[in-house]
Amino acid sequence: MPSHLPPPGFQPLRSSPFVALIGPVYLNEGGERPIFGAVVEPQHTNTMDTLHGGFLAALVDVATGRGTRLALGDGYPVRTVSMNLDYVAGVSVGNWVEAAVTVDHGGGRTIFTSCRVTSGDRLVARANVILTLGTPRT
Repeated sequence: MPSHLPPPGFQPLRSSPFVALIGPVYLNEGGERPIFGAVVEPQHTNTMDTLHGGFLAALVDVATGRGTRLALGDGYPVRTVSMNLDYVAGVSVGNWVEAAVTVDHGGGRTIFTSCRVTSGDRLVARANVILTLGTPRT
């Protein structure tokens, strides 16, 4: 159980075994677009006791994939093709981080998204992610 609770409106994200392993990750669908978040726990840190870049990359990947699926309709599977991720600032244990996803363009099977990860008012990371659209599930 995290040492700090997520802000109001966030619920645990039910997803893959990988998300369960790295989590907990939370989702808030109550706004204009879905917001994903996590409390930085000791298992999420690097040797400098700040949030590990690998965790940030995984959070961005999960957020852009699920956020795009929510925007298109949950029956559409998407797969990450490319991710460009800029690490801007470190985050310490106990802090809350949020990943906000924007679907910038979708045409055919290729979807361009952007993601901003923040902690409070501070930018932590930014990413541009290209996804490919799969066949809808029936």
